[in-house]
Amino acid sequence: MVGGGSDGSLDLCARVCLIDGDENVIFHTYVLPQIPITNYRFEITGLTEEHLRDALPLKLVEDKILQILYNGESIGKARLDGGKARLLVGHSLENDLDCLRMTYPNHLLRDTAKYRPLMKTNLVSHSLKYLTRTYLGYNIQTGFHDPYEDCVSAMRLYKRMCALDHQKGGIEISTAAYRSQNITSNFDSFRAKELEQMTPDELYEISRPNYRCWCLDSTKQAKQCCLSDIFLHSSDF
Repeated sequence: MVGGGSDGSLDLCARVCLIDGDENVIFHTYVLPQIPITNYRFEITGLTEEHLRDALPLKLVEDKILQILYNGESIGKARLDGGKARLLVGHSLENDLDCLRMTYPNHLLRDTAKYRPLMKTNLVSHSLKYLTRTYLGYNIQTGFHDPYEDCVSAMRLYKRMCALDHQKGGIEISTAAYRSQNITSNFDSFRAKELEQMTPDELYEISRPNYRCWCLDSTKQAKQCCLSDIFLHSSDF
């Protein structure tokens, strides 16, 4: 992202990349922000004024991306159960969507910064650079940040998590937890004294995860998409 505002600290989208599950680029463009750029952050982005001379307006970029993501599905249907709409994969998607001034149904987002098994703690995320090095075994962002490289890393992380084996019971539990807006612990149905008498294995059996396992996506042969804007990431299978 480039910078705007008097001190250049305001994040502005200046480049977007969208790939499919085979890591093919399906949309890539430079973006003309709606306010003047005051800091190109060249040491990170590698961008100059020349790159944005023929850039597309932000609104047009938003429309093109949403057209790809919704895949001909109505917004109402997509928000209800997804329909033909694509999953959007990326890292810190909330920031990416904010910079693009876009919204997309939460249940269609797959964010490697928010997926519990990939997080440092329940509240703190790892960087995409760290996750790529740790789980994929190679380095990214060693020079200018390449949005295609970021897209590929986010997609590969997502596909690796999807490929993990889960017991059938775990899948059913995760589905139920994901659909519920108020996830409550099974511990609520037990008295404290009964819990104290249970073994660790018995406690584990009645525990429930509070996130939806991505392995469920592969069982539905879901279609995905990954997008990136210098610091943005998103993907499409």
